[in-house]
Amino acid sequence: MKAIRPTLAAAVAAAALSLSVSGCRQRDIRQTEVRVPQVTNAVAQAAVLKALSAIDGVETDTAVFADGVLTIRYDSMKLGIKNIEHAIKDIGFDANDFKGEPVK
Repeated sequence: MKAIRPTLAAAVAAAALSLSVSGCRQRDIRQTEVRVPQVTNAVAQAAVLKALSAIDGVETDTAVFADGVLTIRYDSMKLGIKNIEHAIKDIGFDANDFKGEPVK
């Protein structure tokens, strides 16, 4: 019986640690830059922000456009950079290595 107790205690401690750690990381806010060379005016910027605001996890209120580059923050626990690039591409603008698709 004595040999089982330390093992049981270790298992209970490990389970408790696992439960307390697993709930800690709910958000992972990151910042990225996306090259958007065609987004050169306020109308194009508004279109990009509208498309990105439809994606859960993108913080459009932090978006900055400068010299053909969009700097934006996003929650990497909800989406990846590719989601941002595809949303921009899908409304007709180039985004990094993705070529914009004509809007139908």
